[in-house]
Amino acid sequence: HFALYVYLWLLLRFLLQILNRLFGFKNYLKYQIAVTSICFTLLLLEIVLYFTGTGDTYMEKINYGYASRYNSTYETYYRTHQPFEKFEIKRPEFNYLRQCNSLGFSDVEWTKAKRKNEKRLLCCGDSFTEGVGAPFDSCYVSLLRSFLLQEDTSYSVMNAGIAGDDPCVNFVSYRDQLVDYHPDVIIQALSSNDINTDIAVKGGMERFQKNGTIKFPPAPWWEPIYAISYVSRILFNAYGYNELLIKIPFTQKEKARLDKRTLEVFTIYSREAKKNQAKLFIILQPNGKEVFLRNYEYDLNTLVKHFDTLDNVFVYDLLPYYLNEFDKNKVDIRNYYWRKDGHNNSKGYHLMAKGIQNAIDSFDIK
Repeated sequence: HFALYVYLWLLLRFLLQILNRLFGFKNYLKYQIAVTSICFTLLLLEIVLYFTGTGDTYMEKINYGYASRYNSTYETYYRTHQPFEKFEIKRPEFNYLRQCNSLGFSDVEWTKAKRKNEKRLLCCGDSFTEGVGAPFDSCYVSLLRSFLLQEDTSYSVMNAGIAGDDPCVNFVSYRDQLVDYHPDVIIQALSSNDINTDIAVKGGMERFQKNGTIKFPPAPWWEPIYAISYVSRILFNAYGYNELLIKIPFTQKEKARLDKRTLEVFTIYSREAKKNQAKLFIILQPNGKEVFLRNYEYDLNTLVKHFDTLDNVFVYDLLPYYLNEFDKNKVDIRNYYWRKDGHNNSKGYHLMAKGIQNAIDSFDIK
């Protein structure tokens, strides 16, 4: 970050020398002083912004450094951990250990053979499904499993959530691998983040190449400048770009494009689920900021209207459930989320599990 302004100073000094030789500036010394003053001021501003964390991306806030969301080099077709891997979910505010099963999901071991009258629920989603921010026994899937088994021992609940996943990834995993575990119900989480972050940056189903690789759209040419300069981030943000290098708010054309890509995956998702005699539950999942503001960051209304026309699809919105619980009990919403990280804590996942249990009861999967 800091070397950039030294290089900028050297470059400007070099250009100034060339121009002086060509045109013979009368006030050459003043130009030198001006260039040095500007670069020194930018360097001081960069130092202040860097050490105060002003302009940090999410990955930098959780001490992982800058990471390009457009880099698909290390992305795999099926996003899982290593089989039987033990790993830490580590953030500045928490640190929890996870143990993976043979498929690489942080859950108990699954069996392909079903018991008589067994009702299998496959939970798909991102970090909120995997349970980032809570111990294994306090993630929403573990709690939901416990709640349902208290009602009916025929329930079996599987956690196929992986941090960073989105519905496109979840569908491909179900279609190609998890269908062999014969879920009766697929609980697919859908959040604003899935659309305005993952699909907006990575694209929709077209990212999955026929050769088994993943290909994202190219990053803007100016990403290296944004990555190494906090000062530039102020300028880009002022012009309307967020840390994903996307200009917000979305234009109507871009919003329509994102809706189309999202609807595309859920259309084939519903067909695949029906073909395999599974019901698809789409759970609209708000984050803490959205609960506080009482509205989704991404307008999901158009998508929900289309979902209602799909066969074999059931939609449940957690936001009204959350707001009703918070208003009824008069609790502080912030106590359910980690302040810096933004993920649910154990209380937040308990509420999420209760909400999804309510969805299951209302849809009546018996």
